[in-house]
Amino acid sequence: MVSPERDTSTLFEHLPIGAYRVALDGQLLQVNAAFLRLHRCQDFAQLHRLYKESGFNTYVQPQRRKDFEAELRQQGKVKDFVSELFRLSDGKPIWVREHAHVITDKVGKLLGVEGTVEDITRERKARSALRKSEAMLRNVMQTIPDQIWVKDLDGVYLTCNDAFASALGIQVEDIIGTRDAHWVEESIAQRFLLSDQWALQAGRTVTFEENNASHINPDEQLFEVHKTPMRDAQGKVIGILGVSRNIQARKDAEALLRDTTEQLELAIMGAELGRWDHDLSMEPGYRMDARAFSMLGRASDDATLPRAWSQFVHPDDLAPVAQALHSHLSGQSTAYQAEYRALHANGNWIWLSSRGKVVQTRKDGTPLRMVGTLMDITARKQAEESLLATRAELQATLDALPDLLFEFSAQGHYRAVHSQFKGALRLAPDKLIGRTLHEVLPRDAADACMRALRQATEEGRSNGVQYCLDVGSNQKWFELSVVRKPRVGDEELRFIAIARDITERKEAEEAIRHLAFHDPLTGLPNRRLLTDRLQNAIAQSQRSREHGALMFLDLDRFKQLNDSRGHEIGDQLLQEVARRLQHCIRQVDTVARLGGDEFVVLLHNLGSEPDAARLHTSMIGYKILASLNEPYVLGDAQHSTTPSIGITLFAGSPTEASEVLKKADTAMYAAKQRGRNNVCFFEDIPPIAPSKSA
Repeated sequence: MVSPERDTSTLFEHLPIGAYRVALDGQLLQVNAAFLRLHRCQDFAQLHRLYKESGFNTYVQPQRRKDFEAELRQQGKVKDFVSELFRLSDGKPIWVREHAHVITDKVGKLLGVEGTVEDITRERKARSALRKSEAMLRNVMQTIPDQIWVKDLDGVYLTCNDAFASALGIQVEDIIGTRDAHWVEESIAQRFLLSDQWALQAGRTVTFEENNASHINPDEQLFEVHKTPMRDAQGKVIGILGVSRNIQARKDAEALLRDTTEQLELAIMGAELGRWDHDLSMEPGYRMDARAFSMLGRASDDATLPRAWSQFVHPDDLAPVAQALHSHLSGQSTAYQAEYRALHANGNWIWLSSRGKVVQTRKDGTPLRMVGTLMDITARKQAEESLLATRAELQATLDALPDLLFEFSAQGHYRAVHSQFKGALRLAPDKLIGRTLHEVLPRDAADACMRALRQATEEGRSNGVQYCLDVGSNQKWFELSVVRKPRVGDEELRFIAIARDITERKEAEEAIRHLAFHDPLTGLPNRRLLTDRLQNAIAQSQRSREHGALMFLDLDRFKQLNDSRGHEIGDQLLQEVARRLQHCIRQVDTVARLGGDEFVVLLHNLGSEPDAARLHTSMIGYKILASLNEPYVLGDAQHSTTPSIGITLFAGSPTEASEVLKKADTAMYAAKQRGRNNVCFFEDIPPIAPSKSA
């Protein structure tokens, strides 16, 4: 055996990944400290002995060594050689990435090989977990009929759903990694980019409509687009999410309704109207044309005779008509308009609409002459009277709405309530009228609704305000849309509000958020959520000077169970372990699964005394040990397993979450080396003395 000699290169010794030099016959010449740690060896002697016992081939697939040597002979170096090795100390397979090159003397004679080995086991597991999460997210996206896509900050597509890909006429995989300019004209791509920047600068969801003509939208269909900045766990913007919905059919329906209304207005304007002329300088000075006179059922021969304007007006309507006339003559209104009953020749009263304006004045501005029109609106008035009979039908229509519909005053008083879902209301509709939002709803919900009313007061409408209510035994989420009603005269300012039940949508959003922070098998917090809670616990410990503790658990010989009974049984065991761990801790503490058979327990508020904190933690550790030692009934058989538990305490001085986790991990491996199925504190592990120079 060649004895190791300390290399004079500081770089070799202090590389963060394993480094080695071997002779041509495979004998190890030198390794660094990281290489020893990779194989969990205490020194070079132990490593060399284990390496020799393995026959100098530690690859899980022995052929990989031949592949490695063949590539080294052909190219003189090996780059990014990913393989699975047996760790020498415990025979556990790990994934590594290797780089190596041959060593020659000055004349080119081959002396040996040197290289580096990096443990990428966790990296591969993380990538596998990421692929699963991405698959789940993609399944959710595919269930949504709208077009959905995600870009990074450089405008590169990261993912999209089939609806979006179908609109482009290509496959999803062909879109990922491309930009808009690959699929649409440069001018259209620039518009897409500007709207992305708008959303990023606003820092919130922006909504707009677009119908850009392009080869993917030749018919210039109209789309409603929502763009939302995406953030990572730290709140940093990392991309943009887009949702597009084709609203062309809806817009066509709205346009058809608008055209129909305009045609109706034109038809009314084209109807025959009576004309009148009023000489204000004399009395009587009111004349009507033949058409106007015929509306009253009178002979047109008398139409040209001057008469008093009040001759045919119902006595009860004289006052409001005179007020309207005075308002226009005095300049308070730009036109004269009045509706009144007039006496028909047959003795009946008909309804007339009279409109007119001053067309001639004296030099001092005094009105001299007015002209205007008369319209028989008897049928309309009769229709208004019959409108009362149709209110029941209207109420039935309102009750058929799937949402809650309210009418509010500007101060938040309930003025009207329409809903067939009476169970979604906190009070009966008749008991809501006249009450304020703050009298009916919890404070947070009432405040949210009042914010929407204030926004609608200033801007005419408000969309997207959300609030939560306890309805019966269930919690419901609502999204409020408010529009300001046009106000006539001095009537009270009112608002129409629609509250839509979005509970299912919120639950779906929460499910997606839960997937990002929890382990899908056990439901426990995952590494991301654990890291966040551990950082908070460390910060709290520094402020309160109270101890906290972190336990790192690994199930002994879990792989044997998976290999012999299958992954389904292994998953059942992991779920039962998770359940038992949760029963061993307080509600303020945290149990997390890092992956595989690795679990972490975070304990808070253990007091300021080190000995008391250690005792408390030790009791919890042995409680967990005893609980996990109990037999497990998995399927139709009983199984036993034991844990190795590493513990570290933290308090007071600043430290990183990764350092605390590393200490607990180290203590766990020390527990395994001590025979498994025990508890080991990091603080009890003797420090490894630094190696001396040869």
